[in-house]
Amino acid sequence: MSAYRDKESSNAEGGSDITFDLSSNELVLSPLPTVLAAIEEGLPRLARYPDPTARDLTRAIAGHLCVSADEVAVGPGSAGVLQQILLALCGRGDEVVYAWPGFDAYPLLVAISGATSVHVPLTVSGGHDLDEIRTRVNARTRVVILCSPHNPTGVVIDHGELCGFLRSLPDHVVAVIDEAYVEFHRNSDPAGMPKVLREHSNAVVLRTFSKAHGLAGLRVGYAAGPREVVATVRKTAIPFGVTRFAEQAAMLSLRSEDELRERMAAVTAARDELTADLVDMGLPVLPSRANFVWLPLASAAESFARAAATAGVKVRACPGHGVRISVGDAEAHRTLLAALGQKDRGNRL
Repeated sequence: MSAYRDKESSNAEGGSDITFDLSSNELVLSPLPTVLAAIEEGLPRLARYPDPTARDLTRAIAGHLCVSADEVAVGPGSAGVLQQILLALCGRGDEVVYAWPGFDAYPLLVAISGATSVHVPLTVSGGHDLDEIRTRVNARTRVVILCSPHNPTGVVIDHGELCGFLRSLPDHVVAVIDEAYVEFHRNSDPAGMPKVLREHSNAVVLRTFSKAHGLAGLRVGYAAGPREVVATVRKTAIPFGVTRFAEQAAMLSLRSEDELRERMAAVTAARDELTADLVDMGLPVLPSRANFVWLPLASAAESFARAAATAGVKVRACPGHGVRISVGDAEAHRTLLAALGQKDRGNRL
C-alpha cells in the first residue's frame, strides 16, 4: 500500500512549472461571498473544538434530502466518509467491487479497511458494466462502489438500470453510490435519491461539498442510507472530523440553491465548449455530466499529459486508459488548446 499521490507535485511535471492545474476537478469559481464572510467571522473561535456530531449540518442535509437525521453521516470529505463506511463494513478477507479506472483513492481506502479490491473494466462507452460487476459479487463481497457521474469518464448510470442492479444484490452486500459530481448533472436537486433510499435498503448515497460547492479546502462530505448502516458508520468517524468552518460553510451552501444553479450552468457551458474544441481537433471525447472531460487515449495518455505540462497545464493521465481534464477558466483552456494546436475559440468562464 502506498500513500495517496505521495510523489506528486503540483509544480513539477513535464519539466516545466505548472501554471494551470486541471487535474483535480476543483471548482474554478470561488466559494460564495456569504461563505467567505462566515469563515472570516469565525476566525476568533479557532481555539474551540467543533461539535463532534456536526448536528446542525446533519439536520440540514437530512432536510435537503427529505430523509431523517439518523440516516445521515457527515465526515471530512466524501473520501473520509467512504473510509468510515469501509472500516465499518469490511475487514480482512472481504472484497470491495468497483469499476476501473475510477477514483484513485478507492484502492487505498479499501486497503486501509483490510479488504481486497476487485476491479471491473468500464464499457467501451466509459460506463459501468453492471452485469459484469454483478458476476464478481460473491460470498466475500461486502461493498460495491458505483460512481455516477463516473470519475474519470463523466458517464451517468441509468436510473432504471441502477435500480435493477440494486435489486439483484444479495442481502450481505451494501452498494455505495458515489455522487460527488451529481450537481453538475442535476444542479442542486436531490432528484431520485430519497426514492432510491426508501426502496433499496442496501444502498448508501455518498456526496461532497468539495466539487460543485467549491469547498474542497474545508473537507466536508456526507452519506445517506439505512439507519443501521449509518449508526455503524458513525462509530468509525474521526473525533471532531468536521470543523466548525466546514459545517457552517456547508449549511450556507445548501441554502444557496439559486446561486449554485447559476454556477453549474456556467461550468457546464464551459465544459461543453471545451468538449467541442477538443472534438474539432479530432480528439476522442466522451460526453460528460461532470466538471471534467475524458479522452480515451489508451497508450497515448501519458504523452498527451506531458505535452500539456510542457505548456504549463497539468491534467490527469490514467496510463493505458486516457486523460481527464478538469473544467478551468478561460485562460487555462486557451493555453491547453494552443498547446494542442487549437486556435482560441473563447470560453464562458
